[in-house]
Amino acid sequence: MASDLPTTYLDYPDIFKFETQRTADDLSWATANVTPVNEGPWDAVPGVQIFYIGINTAGERIKLPQISSFWRYKPSGVQLAKSDDRDRDALHYIYGPGPGVVRIELGPSMPGILIERPKDSQPVQSTGLIDDKDFYFRECDGIWSLSVGGIDVLEQPDWYYEGKHDKPNELSEEAVYSLIAKGAALFRNGTPTMAVEP
Repeated sequence: MASDLPTTYLDYPDIFKFETQRTADDLSWATANVTPVNEGPWDAVPGVQIFYIGINTAGERIKLPQISSFWRYKPSGVQLAKSDDRDRDALHYIYGPGPGVVRIELGPSMPGILIERPKDSQPVQSTGLIDDKDFYFRECDGIWSLSVGGIDVLEQPDWYYEGKHDKPNELSEEAVYSLIAKGAALFRNGTPTMAVEP
């Protein structure tokens, strides 16, 4: 999982330079190896071409065999603090010209399972695909849950499971993958779905 340590302002120029170069390298690699996907439009925001690339556990760029709906590009909406618009609540969208790249940092390879590396620390969250169906994993305070499939995998999944684990304050990245694999096995074995808590 990503470090929660703060970044000093002295680091920002180096980070900006690194990320600018990485973005250019990603686009160059994607253009040569990946077919772009047309996304959008979104209301007044025009559609764009997006290259989706995976980053494996060794840090190498790879083709994604599939794309989870959680990973699909959407423009960022912002509200302007001081705007001349009549509608102060209007959202303005940030988007750039030309194709973009969405990089998905992946967890370990498992048969039929594509996992994005966990994000955040409270709650820990991960998304991906189990047997071609979207999944959403969440863990907080020793309780973990896995939602799989459905029109809305967060609110109305086809299958839901919730359980406890014995190390609520020490959940490693490897433990997250283990719990996802455990949930996937229960799903595949036909374990009845649980009710989704509101």
